[in-house]
Amino acid sequence: MLDKLKQKLPPIKWDKNKNTILMGIAATVISGAIIFSLWRSSQGYTALFGSQEHIPIAQVVEVLGGESIPYRVNPDNGQILVSESQLGKARMTLAAKGITAVLPVGYELMDKEAMLGSSQFMQNVRYKRSLEGELAQSVMALDAVEYARVHLGMTEASSFAISNKPDSSASVILRLKYGHRLTEEQVGAIVQLVSGSLPGMKAANVRVINQNGDLLSEAYQTGNNGLSMVKTGPELAHKLQMAAEKNIANLLNSIVGLNNYRISVATQVDLSHIEETSERYGTDPHTIDENVSQESGNDDSATGIPGTLSNEPAAQADTGPPAAAVISRNQSQRKFAYDRDIRHVRHPSYKLEKMTVAIVLNKSAPAVEQWTTQQLDELKQLAEDAAGIDLKRGDSLTMNMIAFTEQAEYQEPILPWWQEPSILRWAEMIGIGLLTLLFLWFGIRPLVQRLTREEKFPVEAVAASDQRTAQEEKEAEPQLGEFDTEATDEKVLAKALPKSPFQEEENLPSPSSGLETKINHMQMLAYSETDRVAEVIKQWINSNERSNTESNEQTS
Repeated sequence: MLDKLKQKLPPIKWDKNKNTILMGIAATVISGAIIFSLWRSSQGYTALFGSQEHIPIAQVVEVLGGESIPYRVNPDNGQILVSESQLGKARMTLAAKGITAVLPVGYELMDKEAMLGSSQFMQNVRYKRSLEGELAQSVMALDAVEYARVHLGMTEASSFAISNKPDSSASVILRLKYGHRLTEEQVGAIVQLVSGSLPGMKAANVRVINQNGDLLSEAYQTGNNGLSMVKTGPELAHKLQMAAEKNIANLLNSIVGLNNYRISVATQVDLSHIEETSERYGTDPHTIDENVSQESGNDDSATGIPGTLSNEPAAQADTGPPAAAVISRNQSQRKFAYDRDIRHVRHPSYKLEKMTVAIVLNKSAPAVEQWTTQQLDELKQLAEDAAGIDLKRGDSLTMNMIAFTEQAEYQEPILPWWQEPSILRWAEMIGIGLLTLLFLWFGIRPLVQRLTREEKFPVEAVAASDQRTAQEEKEAEPQLGEFDTEATDEKVLAKALPKSPFQEEENLPSPSSGLETKINHMQMLAYSETDRVAEVIKQWINSNERSNTESNEQTS
């Protein structure tokens, strides 16, 4: 096979430019190999860590270099790139060396010795930065928080009882982990954590923002010192629906089995804010105040100085019966009051007006297909109790059995063979090889052939030219006459002198050849050796002028 291919391919003939051609081919091949290797080496590199992770780059580079793990630095964002095959090894090595994400600096700043002559302002700044770092570390302890920063706006304490200085405030910037979100309770916990860490800071002055610029604390705070804000209607309705569906699902999972039922809950919520004050009185009155005064007597009241004999009545002569003296006084006052009960009631900010529940059971399920109507009614009663159905409120629950449509099992899509990664990898390599062969065949090969092509004259034209030249020389010999000696001397001198590259005219016709022969030879010479065309034309012109001069001398 190889021999046949060699026979079909024309042999390459090298001329004096052989070294230059070989050097050009070698340079082209080496350049292509370097470009291909650089292109291949740029593939398969991935980021060692995310762009948002605070990793000490200097320590990472030092460890990777010490462990001989190849890496690159992305010039756009400064990320460390490693080969995909070395990614796991690189991360395990960094973890073993204790290189982790840089956390905000806390009270460690206070451990550093203060510079001599530092002002009180610098001390306050260091304290503020350390406090911000400690709060950030505390917030980052949450599972959903990847990184946090805290900014404190603290006002200095004043010795005056009345001050117009603004209250202290704080801002918390969070970067959440992918796929995580904070609930309202978690946002409130962060607000209370920050406000409780600084004396005198109010929860209403704390703002929490995520990496997307969303103000998370807005849904939590109100003007009432950070009390929980009323949820919006759709959020509250969705929460009630999810709670009812969860209760019913927990009941049905163990009875009819998973995926053998469907639940739909619809709610109507009244978001009116109601506060009422009521005063109630008891049925029986009670005595709250009673005054009774009663006095009766005669004139034999004691007079004089207390404790002396003058208080004793004097002996009187028996003059007859005394006159009767009567003194009587009676006073009574009684107050009654009823029991009173005053109540101030603040109702929740929402009221569930109505709930409608629809449940569909799979009739073809083995656990349900043999059920009776009584069993279905019993299950319906259990579902009503689980969902909290109140008939007085207008709630309703409907349960039916319907055969479900069989759902096809999910199957991973089968990729065609030409889309498999291994096939694509081999196709890429084969394509690169074919492009290289095409470049060598249609690019390098024609260039080499053009540089190494030798001048090829038609055999017939050369033979005819030689015959014509010999005949012309024979015809010119009798006419030379007295110039034979000089012509012979010139031929001898020409043979004795060294020939120049442009004087080697073995393949060129003589100056006396026909015009058509000269044109054919000039075309071949211009195609193969362009640098000799001008010299040959010059020689032919000089030869023609010399022959014209000789003919003129003979004529004269």
